Amino acid sequence: MAEPRHYISLVVKGGNAFHKNGERLVLMENIASIGDSADCDVRFENDGWKPECYASIIRNPDGVTWRIVRRSQHVEISIAGKGSVGYAHQLEDGDLIEFGNTPVSLAFHEHFDSHYKDADGRKSLLAGAVAGLLGLVAIMVVVLGRGGQEGITAGDVEPLEASIFMIKVDSVGCILSAKGKERQLFPMKVLAEESPTGTAFLTTDGMMVTARHCVEYWIGENLDLTTKVGDLPVDNIVRWAIEAETFNQTHSSDSSMILKVYFSLYDFMGNKRFSFVSTDRRVHMNKDRDGLFMLADFSQDYYWRSVRPYFKDRQMELGDILWIDSMEEKGSVAMAGEEEMRLMKNGTKLMVCGYPMTGMGDKRMTFTEGTIRRDASAGTENLFFESNINHGFSGGPVLVKFKGGILAAGVVSRVDSISSGLYKWAVPVTEIRNSDE
Repeated sequence: MAEPRHYISLVVKGGNAFHKNGERLVLMENIASIGDSADCDVRFENDGWKPECYASIIRNPDGVTWRIVRRSQHVEISIAGKGSVGYAHQLEDGDLIEFGNTPVSLAFHEHFDSHYKDADGRKSLLAGAVAGLLGLVAIMVVVLGRGGQEGITAGDVEPLEASIFMIKVDSVGCILSAKGKERQLFPMKVLAEESPTGTAFLTTDGMMVTARHCVEYWIGENLDLTTKVGDLPVDNIVRWAIEAETFNQTHSSDSSMILKVYFSLYDFMGNKRFSFVSTDRRVHMNKDRDGLFMLADFSQDYYWRSVRPYFKDRQMELGDILWIDSMEEKGSVAMAGEEEMRLMKNGTKLMVCGYPMTGMGDKRMTFTEGTIRRDASAGTENLFFESNINHGFSGGPVLVKFKGGILAAGVVSRVDSISSGLYKWAVPVTEIRNSDE
């Protein structure tokens, strides 16, 4: 006999593309996030498609009652008949939760059930979604794969090996910058681990390119939105990132908190080749598409910045790219331009190069094949692919053969959390040229 469970369900009123009207979403965990990001338990469609989390439903410390916590300053959240939610609001069975101009509302219900058979109703929904995606991929492979795209081999990319590097973050410091002066806030955090944080490559026009989360490695952290900042160790870099973002969101522009990252690049023989500081004038980061979340510390408002894939019609909105220009040395990796990106069809064969996280002892660069999954009509903002990669490939080049030459079409970024890792995302290299920074 299963132990009695206390859980909630949310019933959709006014369905949209993601949920049907009357659909019952069963949630048994202590928190359920609602909004338009890929990690939300209940995800709404937003015409503006800003990566925001509207609210979270959280079990109170008494283990019985529930509260709703507002996550976005830009979406008004209200409980029918009880007014709007300022920051947190107690929930009662039958409450109707509404979200600004969003046409969808949710009816909140509590349940006590001694035979809670489906441990998490979302898993059933996700399984259906994944099955649908797998079917779609199979169709795409059969129908679109007939074009006979030119393949790419390890032999094609081996000449580029000397231009592909391993990244290791050496240390991180937290500084306060005000009126042109800098002050170290905490002792420098030195990272002694031997594992790399990702991959980078050197281009033919003297540019070093990588994924931003390989340097600001905390930014990809799947942080629990109920995090209590005061409970984190004072020298925890995630805490520094939260405090820095909060300071910068709540103070004037003449002062700011900055996390300064010292990182190095190693070649495939393990030799250190380059060293940089993230605040160097040559280091550029695209931060335009970050997700900005509010944490539920309850002592005050805290903010958290993250880089993740967000979706609208499977379009990518991801600013996870960092580049270093004016390199004295030029590499052998040529980058695709706008025209080449438009001509790359769905089903194009690719090769991904990177350094899996297994240590720094031996030659560890790995080539792995894959396939681009995108429609040229979607433009250059959409680039995801299928390939057998893991941690450490981030920041590495996604290489394709184009008219006999090898070009980098993208930079490895994140795994698609909606489809359980079925697709991997890459930031198109054209994102560098299109950046305003």
